[in-house]
Amino acid sequence: MTQPWQIDTAYASPGRFKRFAGKHPREYESLFANLEKILRLLRAGNKIGGFGVGFFRSEGGEVYRIGQTGVESAKESRLYVYPDEPRHVMYILNIGDKDSQRDDINGSKNIVGTIKKEMGQ
Repeated sequence: MTQPWQIDTAYASPGRFKRFAGKHPREYESLFANLEKILRLLRAGNKIGGFGVGFFRSEGGEVYRIGQTGVESAKESRLYVYPDEPRHVMYILNIGDKDSQRDDINGSKNIVGTIKKEMGQ
């Protein structure tokens, strides 16, 4: 049975995503293509952790990163997401590269805390 997973971008910084897309358009495109691959798996009824995809990895605190793939000479890039399995919502949290990784992960974990607080969890 197909699950109705939705994308929520309300917690993502539009300016940051726009700047990243301008600086690294090929990586940006790859990140979102890989997000779609994950969503297809989830919509097909797979659970987080129930499938092995090399570019999808937990960063702890319910934050996952999606890496770029198939981009020659790419800047190592990451799209940070929070998959809320009970609600079938994929929250887009942050985007960055290896240089900003630590701050991106910490910021993403803070956003997850905010989302959970707003949801009464």
